[in-house]
Amino acid sequence: MARRTRRELEIADHLWDCLTRIAEDCGTDRHAVVNQAVYEFARRFNFLTPMAKEVPPPGEDVAPGRSAMDGGGRAAPPKPNKAPPPKPSLPQSISPPTPKKTLYVVNTAGDMHKIDKDTFIVGRSRTCDLVIPSSKVSRQHSGICRENGEHYIEDLGSANGVWKDGQKIQKERIKDGDEFMISEEVLKFIYR
Repeated sequence: MARRTRRELEIADHLWDCLTRIAEDCGTDRHAVVNQAVYEFARRFNFLTPMAKEVPPPGEDVAPGRSAMDGGGRAAPPKPNKAPPPKPSLPQSISPPTPKKTLYVVNTAGDMHKIDKDTFIVGRSRTCDLVIPSSKVSRQHSGICRENGEHYIEDLGSANGVWKDGQKIQKERIKDGDEFMISEEVLKFIYR
């Protein structure tokens, strides 16, 4: 569990009111909302990137408990670099993998949203990634999730469901050009 330390912040009154409404809308407390907001902000601006492990440069094999210096404090002579083994070539019938395309969702108004998160939430709550302002849409109506390189749309227990081709679905893999309905909103998914 993450360690938490009590901090003091000065927050403008109108933002405090927004924070309170967001927490109520999500069914959580203000502390959780603030922590999530700071986390998302830090992630968006790449402050939460993994730290690279320091590894000795190639040819500088160092035994455990020993440094790369010889006994006299001088740098040990570099060991000759071994040539890397040749890369196996692909058979003629197999082509290199194509880069994965990005998934976008286009709503009825024609607005396009990039789905660049592992879980993308659609609903009427202001905290959703795609907001559909309709009383027929649940606060968190559906989620688009990425599993094993594939995208799926899933009903999150909504009152009115997620529909495709006149059928109510629970969870379905998204293919390029698929259209799903949430209330009167048509969501078209495109890979680019």
